[in-house]
Amino acid sequence: MKVLHLCAVAFGLETLLLPQIDYLRGLGLEVHAACSPDPRIEKLRARGYTVHEIQIDRKISPGPNSKSVLELGKLMREEQYDLVHTHAPVASVLGRVAAKLAGVPRILYTAHGFYFHENMPRQKYALYHGIEKSVAQITDRILVQSQEDFDTAVTSGLGSAEKVRYLGNGIDLSRFDRGAVDEATRRRLRAELDIPNDHEPLIGITGRITEEKGFGELVEAVSRMQKEFPKAHLIVIGGQLSTERDAFQDRLVDFIEDAGLDAQVTFAGFRDDVPDLLALLDLFVLPSYREGLPRSVLEAMAMELPVVATQIRGCREAVADGVTGLLVPPRDSRALAQAMGRVLRDSELARRFGKAGRERVTTTFDERFVFARLERIYRELGVGFS
Repeated sequence: MKVLHLCAVAFGLETLLLPQIDYLRGLGLEVHAACSPDPRIEKLRARGYTVHEIQIDRKISPGPNSKSVLELGKLMREEQYDLVHTHAPVASVLGRVAAKLAGVPRILYTAHGFYFHENMPRQKYALYHGIEKSVAQITDRILVQSQEDFDTAVTSGLGSAEKVRYLGNGIDLSRFDRGAVDEATRRRLRAELDIPNDHEPLIGITGRITEEKGFGELVEAVSRMQKEFPKAHLIVIGGQLSTERDAFQDRLVDFIEDAGLDAQVTFAGFRDDVPDLLALLDLFVLPSYREGLPRSVLEAMAMELPVVATQIRGCREAVADGVTGLLVPPRDSRALAQAMGRVLRDSELARRFGKAGRERVTTTFDERFVFARLERIYRELGVGFS
């Protein structure tokens, strides 16, 4: 049988979806992907993946959105997919509409965190919830990554417990293993990133550089900590995509300069050696405003790092507050600085959080659990595996 996985950008395809695609291919399915044009696509094709390039804007824009629906529908009719599986907010709306118009027999949607959330203005919440509810009518299964999203979807009328299913999120634990990173690798990376030997502690964050990830609050928190931790160094693993709604990186650089932290922040960019970089850190921080169930936090916990994150959907499911890390209110740099300081000044607490984090990921967020749930849902919908 033939399946299409659809997302907005190749970055999401590469970092989030390939493990699931590999698993489904291993079961005998023919799996294609579709996303907006990107240089990454040629590399994916060279690795044997079938990727179709269709421009998909990441914002509501009637003209370009309509064109995307037409082009997606054409692809779906030509390829005669048995199932279309969509990801990302706007891409999922457009993809499900296109699949319905093209007569695709099975339509799935993974919500990597609903775009509407508790900290959003009421009118904006109503708009995005209304869009989700309308498109849910043509969706066979809505898969969510957090229990909180499951409860929200069912109680707010997006779908029944039969239609809405908990998929969860997970990572490859064999890849994220602190014991596999030796001291020579740590020294090499530190030299490569030009981080002075006396700069301690090392604080890190992984992800796309956007305002909603809380980068501004993180820089302000590091600034607040200067008196106690004058040599604290922040490593940003990731970068700004050209398709982001907000061009935030330039503003972030300005924040850093204004705070006098130029020499204490390193932009590592998008990397293939994230586990090795995480092994450098003393603390992982994610002060995000909106998440589904953040993979970056799971990766950090798997690397036995203490975590400070925001008290929001997804983060509070990944991080056991007071057990694997600490949770603070979003958009609160003072509370963020206090929590970071508490962990950094207590090495035994940090060690305990890190050990408990690894155990939590091992028992709850292994990607093999996600694969098993996904396979079961596909089978329910009549997808045959060879």
